[in-house]
Amino acid sequence: MSRHLFHKDGRPVKQGDDVTSFRGEPYIVTGWEQTGRNRVYVKAADEVDIVSFYVGVFDLSWDKPA
Repeated sequence: MSRHLFHKDGRPVKQGDDVTSFRGEPYIVTGWEQTGRNRVYVKAADEVDIVSFYVGVFDLSWDKPA
């Protein structure tokens, strides 16, 4: 089953989207993992390293908000 990741406002998440962590830190989405760990992969604008966080860190969800 393919799941889709959404922003809080209902827009689907796409690679290259800007997101902000609950700490106010900006990142750029590079991908996500749909199975098991439910992680989103991001990088800081001035960094090359990709890191992963739970989707809730960026207020993202797997189900489209109502």
